[in-house]
Amino acid sequence: MHVVVVDQKGPKVQGYFALATEIFDDSGSPHTLEHLVFMGSKSYQYKGLLDKLSSRAYSNTNAWTATDHTAYTLDTAGWKASRKSFQSTRACHSTNSHGRGCYTEVHHIDGEGNDAGVVYSEMQGVQNNGGEIMDLRARRLLYPENVGFRYETGGLMENLRVLTADRIRAFHKEMYQPKNLCLVLVGEVDENHLLQILDDFEDGILGDIQHQMPIQRYGGRDIRMTRTC
Repeated sequence: MHVVVVDQKGPKVQGYFALATEIFDDSGSPHTLEHLVFMGSKSYQYKGLLDKLSSRAYSNTNAWTATDHTAYTLDTAGWKASRKSFQSTRACHSTNSHGRGCYTEVHHIDGEGNDAGVVYSEMQGVQNNGGEIMDLRARRLLYPENVGFRYETGGLMENLRVLTADRIRAFHKEMYQPKNLCLVLVGEVDENHLLQILDDFEDGILGDIQHQMPIQRYGGRDIRMTRTC
């Protein structure tokens, strides 16, 4: 995991959790995971709980999906509030891509026989936009296979209709790994406390992450941390 701390004086602490999530198809797995992360995790198994906890700590959350990464944002009033919200943020530990969450957030058929779902409805607007149609066609002509910019990261409607929870889980297991995560914190941060939180976080996900080689620890930690002033 890479952690970047920008030492900036002020009343707010801004956090950015950026994960490498490039994909070589139009399934929409990165985009659907962005939505499903807010449906709960192993530690907090309820929809919307992260937002409720954040609001109690004078914080707000958001996210976006780009071609090569997915970013989750956390803005808080001071480090104390940021610490509380940060401890409840477990994107790498998420198990919210269950069938029920996919049914409501990704795609389902409603009582009137119409296609529905939060992600599906969002991409329905995108896919029927003239500018977006030309942009996708241009990228198909410009980029070859297995280049992320060729594909619709948000997912095409025909692909979202057949996207399964197992496919999303597989993408989560492959990409939502600490080695793909860069955490950026801007503000007045207690760095020693931050490292303790990251240690606890790592201990909680050791059974779920994929190891290509034994972890090499430095001072009890395998986190690379950069500090800027």
